[in-house]
Amino acid sequence: MSTLKRILIVGPILSRRGGVAHHVRTLLNSPLKQNYEIHYFRVGSDYHDNHLKIISRFISTPFRFIKKLWTIKPQIVHFNPSFDLKSLLRELIMLVLCKRFGYSTIVQFHGGNISSLIKKDQLPFYIKLILKYSSRCVVLTETQKNPLLNFVPEDNIVIIPNMVDTSIFNGKKLNKGSEFVILFMSRIDKTKGVYSVIEAIPHVIKKISRTHFLFAGEGPDKAKLEQLCNVNGLSKQVKFLGHINEMYKINLLAKGDLFLFPSQLCEGMPYALLEAMAAGLPIIATPVGAIPEIIKQGENGFLVPLEHPEILAETIIKLLKNKRLRAKIGKFNRYTAKTKYDIKIVIETFSQLYESTGYRN
Repeated sequence: MSTLKRILIVGPILSRRGGVAHHVRTLLNSPLKQNYEIHYFRVGSDYHDNHLKIISRFISTPFRFIKKLWTIKPQIVHFNPSFDLKSLLRELIMLVLCKRFGYSTIVQFHGGNISSLIKKDQLPFYIKLILKYSSRCVVLTETQKNPLLNFVPEDNIVIIPNMVDTSIFNGKKLNKGSEFVILFMSRIDKTKGVYSVIEAIPHVIKKISRTHFLFAGEGPDKAKLEQLCNVNGLSKQVKFLGHINEMYKINLLAKGDLFLFPSQLCEGMPYALLEAMAAGLPIIATPVGAIPEIIKQGENGFLVPLEHPEILAETIIKLLKNKRLRAKIGKFNRYTAKTKYDIKIVIETFSQLYESTGYRN
């Protein structure tokens, strides 16, 4: 029988795409396994589940969860809800069960949507109850923490950023040719700013013709934008790669010259940005959510206004024409990722959180 303290991590199915699933996969495969007995409880549905299966799984989750608690008897249960109502209500039910049976709990909020939930200085009742029943609350940034201070004692809120294994990324650029490679890695839809990038492309290639734009990801607008680029004669310089695996992504980042993240959403701490930083890439993003906490203007990238493709194009051209500036920003990003967001550093913070939360005997 293991003498290690038992941590139950609750999260979505590991095969899902997106930040929460990525985070849970990272936790489960992290150095935490050296000091704790890590267990996983799956919640939520798969992409291919029909409506009946989704309802059935939602109803059965509390019963499966009670069985899991009785089976492994964890010292701490670590929840990772997303910000949709169904996820939050499901987690609330499980939190109530933990409270009833005396289990210590940690709720980690992902994304940057906490502020949007506050209406007239009031939180929805289900968020209030989640905060009330959780032993500790984890957020990614100060931007997420500050709105909660009116509802939760500051000691109960811990900031722990997302993490990246910097050892798998090479800060040295593999692209030695005369061609420039600009990367977009996100969901292909309007909310991620992909239309601004497409509109900026003609302005960029008019000034610097040897530029290629690579879009990695799936989304509802992928086919439409691919056709639009073909009609406008951009097919040689614009490629839509679809979903790419981890190794392909690492190699692609090593070949890139710039990374674009012109999102329109209230972002938290996107893994895509941290990976681009670990790869030593300059970043152009928009000042949404907590992005200004990560990207400092002129230091490790540039922030451009939302839906201003002409300014985005000007900023791309500025960086492509200045090799020294690109190298300086890329080096700074690589250093920041290694000293602030590296998995070993962040996991140590989680260990400290687990130790300070208190255990159920």
